[in-house]
Parts: sequence; structure tokens; C-alpha cells
Amino acid sequence: MISLNLIPMKIKQDNREIKILYRYEISYKSYDDETDVVLKEYPVLRETDFCYFINPQIIGIPKEAKKRVLKLEKFNNGYQQTGEYTKRFAYINKSDAKLNFIKRTQRRIAWYDFWKEECEKGLKIIKSL
Repeated sequence: MISLNLIPMKIKQDNREIKILYRYEISYKSYDDETDVVLKEYPVLRETDFCYFINPQIIGIPKEAKKRVLKLEKFNNGYQQTGEYTKRFAYINKSDAKLNFIKRTQRRIAWYDFWKEECEKGLKIIKSL
């Protein structure tokens, strides 16, 4: 059972509090490991009114790049805060990260189901030629 923390976690570093952003990801099955869901934590380096900045090297982006995580929902080339589910890379609490993981995975499944169906149609067509 996953324990959900609804308040942003803060850690102390050099006598200052650092916010943590969360993201759930699938750890895929390999020859020596089973499929699992992993909670990744990203310390916030800097915060503005509109976004958080996290260390880009943690996610495999070059150090010179900046990884921004928006606080607001992107809407028609502007930003609008709705209070509802918003799509972001990582979240300030684990419950939002869990909801994002569920929605991301459902979209993935729908996408793969679509392509599986298209591939099956393609096989049917080629076999009938």
C-alpha cells in the first residue's frame, strides 16, 4: 500500500529547506528484476511564481539545460490555474504524482491498443493480397 503525503516534503540542506517534487515511473521487467512502480524525488533548485527548476542531470539532460516544472496548467499559449488535474513532469505531493501516473499509463495503453489494432489490420490486408 502506498502512503500518500498530501503536504509538500521539505528537506534541510545547509540550514535551508528544499522542496521535493515527485513522479511515479514504471521500472520495467528485466532478466533479474520484476516490473515495479518507483517513486522518483526531484529536489527543487529554484522556484518562481510560475515554475520550479530541478536538476536536469537527474533526468539525463545536459547540465547546461534547465528543467522547468510548471506550476500552472498550459492553456491556449497562456497559463491558467484551474485547481483540477494538470499535466506536469513532477508534482509537489505524492497524491498528484500518483494521479498523473495513472492518467499517463491509461493514455499509453490506449495508444498501444490503437497501434496493435492498426498492425492487425495491416497483417490482414497483406495476407489477403
